[in-house]
Amino acid sequence: MSSGISLAGEAESKLGHSWLGSVDLKTIAEQVGSPVFVYSEAQLVRNIERVMSAAEAAGLRDRVDLYVPFFPNSNPHVLRPFQRLGVGLLVQLPGEYRILKQFGFERFIVSPGHVSDEEMTYWAQTGHPTFLSSLDEVLFALKAGAPSISARIDSLDSGKPGIKLRELDQLAALLAEYDRELECFEVYCGSGNSREAMTEIIETLFTIFNDHFPQAKSINFAGGHGFVYEAWTQEEKHFDWGQYFGALREIADRMGIPEHVRFMFEPARDVLADTGALLLGVERSVITNPVSNIVVTNGTRMLMPSAQLRDRHHHVVFLDGELAEIPTDGQTNGCMAALRGRTILRHDYVLPGEVWVPEGVDGSSHLLILDVGAYCATQHMEFLNVPPAAEVLVDADGVPHLITNRGPEFDKWRHVLPEKQQLKG
Repeated sequence: MSSGISLAGEAESKLGHSWLGSVDLKTIAEQVGSPVFVYSEAQLVRNIERVMSAAEAAGLRDRVDLYVPFFPNSNPHVLRPFQRLGVGLLVQLPGEYRILKQFGFERFIVSPGHVSDEEMTYWAQTGHPTFLSSLDEVLFALKAGAPSISARIDSLDSGKPGIKLRELDQLAALLAEYDRELECFEVYCGSGNSREAMTEIIETLFTIFNDHFPQAKSINFAGGHGFVYEAWTQEEKHFDWGQYFGALREIADRMGIPEHVRFMFEPARDVLADTGALLLGVERSVITNPVSNIVVTNGTRMLMPSAQLRDRHHHVVFLDGELAEIPTDGQTNGCMAALRGRTILRHDYVLPGEVWVPEGVDGSSHLLILDVGAYCATQHMEFLNVPPAAEVLVDADGVPHLITNRGPEFDKWRHVLPEKQQLKG
């Protein structure tokens, strides 16, 4: 399957329909170089407003809380708009929490997986809801007098951390023994689910509430809301929160869920994916050999291994030497080719499959890989001496700022800057 752009037979601008159409890519390339991840503050805000507007339309705005996981895009500069939008963050590690506190974040939930007694004590002292993943951990928290008890439930009986469905009676009995109630429960239901699949899960969570924990103050529906990388329009690629919240409201009323119970969500891809793009340089014209056509880039699969791992077919746009889009109809005046990475690794292809490469692409060209705002830069693999990419944030006024330095030759860690640095226009 091609990750290239499929059009209806005539060339048109694709960047003109996205936030990238107004970004000064030439300045970024000249001052920062490539590879570089570029993020949009405005798109992040639009995505949050889209979700909350859907909640309001369903009469749920005052009951919905968003906690976006930190690990899919762990750059505090990118996520800073959450502070004024009332959006919290989900953290897993004490180090994540300490970094975010330095950047002024205050709203957190904690979903750490299986952890030591010492770490549970640490999280209890922060006062933030912490979702415990086993009966043993709940027992420790009860004996330690933790201020509140929340639990992570694995509804799939998978290998993921979480109390299993068959253990819920034991959890309820354990809480009763210590005369405590569950503050909140989070249910893991898998990732990348359709609206239909997520809607089907709603009754499962409400059944758990009614049958086991009717005194809980909130229910955490966690993540799993799908994002369609192969789609182009906002409506096609994003999760349909309008229909979902409408169903949630109807089911909550039908199953008698009290009005005071709050609903938490942990959207990642749907909020973050289309806020980012990866700018790469092309090393030479298309190379044709008996095996395949390839475009050699200065990127590598090590920069965003999730594309290959998850078989994600991101859209690709090629740019000329002036960083202007090369329009293409995706069918004529070009060829299909694989995007080759810069290493000698046999499987070093930046994306799975092939993309459409228009005529005129050569060593002065660049390309953009779209929708890389989630699970990309943070998954950089330290392998074959490939340094991580730099990161640039385009603020709400369209001004680009460097937020992460590319690691130098003798130090390949990502260098998140303490303060963003405006690029000179």
